[in-house]
Amino acid sequence: MGNYYGIFKDGKLVSITGQRMQTDLFIEVSAVVTHPDFTRRGLAKQLIAHTTKEILKENKKPILHTNKGNSAIPLYEKLGYTLTRDMNWWLYRRK
Repeated sequence: MGNYYGIFKDGKLVSITGQRMQTDLFIEVSAVVTHPDFTRRGLAKQLIAHTTKEILKENKKPILHTNKGNSAIPLYEKLGYTLTRDMNWWLYRRK
């Protein structure tokens, strides 16, 4: 786990992002979350941009992953991220 950053409004945490998986080459941008009452205000954009800059300062490549159809994909692309591949997610369930 790495650093986490947040934005507070009226003493309440309303948006966060952070760093999770790390190797010698990259650091994952993770936990991009904004409270529903505070969406569409550019908070996630600010946090992702800040987290990305902090990763680049370490001379590592910032990466992130998401599900197909996530409404944030255009934002990620505006911030310089590109789709590299589709991944299949397998979920375990008891029989």
